[in-house]
Amino acid sequence: MSFDWKSTLSTIAPMLATAYGTPLAGMATKVILTTLGITSNPQATEEENQQVISEKLQNATPQELLALKNADYQFKKDMKALDVDLEKLAVGDRESARQMQTSRRSWAPTILAALALVIVMILAYYVIITPNINEYAKGVVLLMLGRFLGYIDSVYSFEFGTTRTSQTKDITIQNLSK
Repeated sequence: MSFDWKSTLSTIAPMLATAYGTPLAGMATKVILTTLGITSNPQATEEENQQVISEKLQNATPQELLALKNADYQFKKDMKALDVDLEKLAVGDRESARQMQTSRRSWAPTILAALALVIVMILAYYVIITPNINEYAKGVVLLMLGRFLGYIDSVYSFEFGTTRTSQTKDITIQNLSK
């Protein structure tokens, strides 16, 4: 199982983690790299930076984690001084993705999501009821199916919203942002 550095970062430095999904991701990356004592490479790709951050967080000392927590607090103060609301930026990003989807009015993603769900359920049923499958192989297949069901959950959350009142919430946010 691979190390989930984004989850770790969101626990230690939630404001920096929130900035990752916004136009301020470059600034957040620079703060994280500097705080962890990593010299940033201007030619490094986002994936390379993420790999370096992941490795450093996985082996971080308590002092480095405390420094990251302090940097997060300073980042929050700086964003407040600049009148930047990171949560509003993140919500706006999700809203624009949903708006794009509804403006296209394509049924293809919905149909593909439903088809993927049916295929996964058939595979899960087959693996569970088939008696002559090796238990180790069955465990591996069920683990992969579980991971895939998590991905399907993300797709359905995007397509249909995460709650029944998602549209009401979206309208409220839209009205508040005016």
